[in-house]
Amino acid sequence: MAYFSPLLSGKALFQSDIVQFSGMAKQIVDHRESFNEEPYWLDNAFVGMPTFQVAVKYPFDMLDKIDKTLRFLPRPADYLFVYLLSFYILLISLKVEKKFAVIGAFAFAFSTYLIIILGVGHNTKALAIGYAPVAIAGVYNLFEKKYLIGFILATLGFGLQINANHYQMTYYFVMLSGLLALIHLFNEIKNKNIDYRKYTGFIGAIVLAISLNSTSILATKEYTDFSTRGNSELTINPDGSKKQNTGGLTREYITEYSYGITESFNLIVPRFTGGGSGDLIDKDSDFFKNLKNYDSESAKIIYENARLYWGDQPIVEAPAYIGVTVFFLFIIGLFFLSRINLIWVLSAFALTLFLSWGKNFSFLTDLFIDYFPFYNKFRAVSSIQVLIEFLVPFIAVLGLYNFYKKRNEKIITEKKVLIVGSAFLSVFGILYFFGESLFDFKSNFEPFDQYPEILKMIVDERVIVYKSDILRSSVFVILCLGILYASINNKIKENYSLLILFFIITVDLWSVDKKYVNEDDFVAKSSISNPFKENIFDLEIQKDKSDFRVFEPYRGLTNGRTSYFHKSISGYNAARPQKMQDLFDFYLFKRNYKVLDMLNVKYIIDVDQSNQLELQTNENILGSAWFVEELVSVESFDEEILQLNNIDFEKTAISQNTRDKSYKKDPQNSIVLKEKRANKLIYEVNAISDQFAVFSEAYYNKGWNVMIVKSDDKSIDSKSLSHQRVNYLLRGMEVPAGKYELHFWFAPPVLVTGSIISIFSIVILLLTIGFYFKKSVNV
Repeated sequence: MAYFSPLLSGKALFQSDIVQFSGMAKQIVDHRESFNEEPYWLDNAFVGMPTFQVAVKYPFDMLDKIDKTLRFLPRPADYLFVYLLSFYILLISLKVEKKFAVIGAFAFAFSTYLIIILGVGHNTKALAIGYAPVAIAGVYNLFEKKYLIGFILATLGFGLQINANHYQMTYYFVMLSGLLALIHLFNEIKNKNIDYRKYTGFIGAIVLAISLNSTSILATKEYTDFSTRGNSELTINPDGSKKQNTGGLTREYITEYSYGITESFNLIVPRFTGGGSGDLIDKDSDFFKNLKNYDSESAKIIYENARLYWGDQPIVEAPAYIGVTVFFLFIIGLFFLSRINLIWVLSAFALTLFLSWGKNFSFLTDLFIDYFPFYNKFRAVSSIQVLIEFLVPFIAVLGLYNFYKKRNEKIITEKKVLIVGSAFLSVFGILYFFGESLFDFKSNFEPFDQYPEILKMIVDERVIVYKSDILRSSVFVILCLGILYASINNKIKENYSLLILFFIITVDLWSVDKKYVNEDDFVAKSSISNPFKENIFDLEIQKDKSDFRVFEPYRGLTNGRTSYFHKSISGYNAARPQKMQDLFDFYLFKRNYKVLDMLNVKYIIDVDQSNQLELQTNENILGSAWFVEELVSVESFDEEILQLNNIDFEKTAISQNTRDKSYKKDPQNSIVLKEKRANKLIYEVNAISDQFAVFSEAYYNKGWNVMIVKSDDKSIDSKSLSHQRVNYLLRGMEVPAGKYELHFWFAPPVLVTGSIISIFSIVILLLTIGFYFKKSVNV
């Protein structure tokens, strides 16, 4: 709580991603309060989508209950507590003494990247990383032949990771564990002594962890095909050119955030490449003084756009600093590793670093994108560096522990410590004195590239912070070196030296973290519970009690604000529905608003020519549902999306796998929305003859059911029907003649299947835990 001390005074951390997320999640929260049920579907964003990747509570989710129990502190202190506890469990399970485990937990938890993701609200990522040490504890114990406790810890660790719902992080840590398993297997094959229990336990733990999360995984797998994470059926781009379908995300999108090779020094020198994108030049600098030579308006523009950051990424919140003190101890720790673990750590470190470079090391990256299973499902390849942020403090504290406990074995001598320290200081010396010859201190995103005089002033400031932080890192290395040297020569007692090292490590990391997540990021709780303020147009729209949607073109497709106040066709989710994204790319991005008629968009809030907001009313909307006069067959998805620009939505619907058919129009025909909630819709139908109805709701065939209900005073006659996708995105169906109600409700079968698997998995885990404790008591 000390780091997030404003929580004690009733404030809350402003997390930008969570604010946007809350816009989409509001309808889910409101639905739970109003109907005391889980909706599993929302219609306030993207014309409708499952809640599986937004905010969902699944039945029989034991791991979620464990997670909620552990996270009893206010956010984000609860995530920091998970970091600390999980890493502490890892070290204790490996028989590391408590005082060393505490140092290790702090070294891991206060790595700058782990703090900054809390600052911006990447909570699911933080949670997945937070539980990773428990998973690794299990794997490590399995390969140390502690089968039962290893299996239990691996199951719980991977299970809680998966439950956090950030599969990219889980994927990376499974890669790390798998690499360790392969190295052990190759060694045992070489020695002709394979211990099958290790690998059975490893695979079994992952399978059981998946099974415990079966509902979530099955639902996500089902939805992935519907989302931007799945394959697009289109073979053309909005400009008509041929589209490259990769079976996942595009190569450019995957590698957009590639870590620069030079940026790798940020791991041990925080502002080697200037810090974060938002780091401004100090107002006491020569640069700021020289701005007096420009008029006030120009000076303001120059200062606000002068970036200290000169790395390769478009935007970076903060350097991925793991602490030069921790890295120094990591190198010391390598001396104490067994041959197998040394191979694992060095190969994992190198592979992780190379993959984080992305397009800057394209040979390896392309190889993984093209051939490594599921690698092309994830973006921001630079985030694989979380493995380094785990490995370095892990090996550092193991090294520190062995340094003090095995001093008499002469594994690491005074000479070796001095050699390591000298190597660090020599590298820093070269970088300090020859840095301006080695680097140009310019990025690929220089706003003043055409103004050499201004750019030179910025580069000068970059060199100053570069050299300043190299000196800073050098001082911390010297301090660590001094403590270890004194300990080897018995000049200082163990507990005192550990206390000093703990203080040095904490100051090293804490001082950098506080530059990026600090008291200024906290706001009153009311700002979090009510993240958006209504404007006059929101208030005006809310007077209309009919069913409709709202679109704010100037905010684009990715924003959660509109969904907070209205039903919207935009939203905030990385895995948004693919077909809504396609409609945006082909039509709305080009300001071709014809498709808004069929999407029931009644109000448009946009900027006018004088850059002021204005409210527009769409008089051509077709409402919640309508009958068309003809159903026309199209041959492909390409034809279907292009034909939307040519047809009259009021009269015609288009669909694949159907045949052309005409319907008789009659003024007495009507279809009216009678009742609506997120997961249930009731329409009143009056049709003189068979008709074809189009509904302004997203088609999703993995759980939406439809039924005709005829009622009188004595009985209810119900009949199940099917519906189909029409007009690329929407639902449509042929309805019979008559007067009745049409009921749609969302009940995905995957929930039943997943729940059954989860129950059996819980029983297996509890029996295993019971057997372990029974065996422990007997021993």
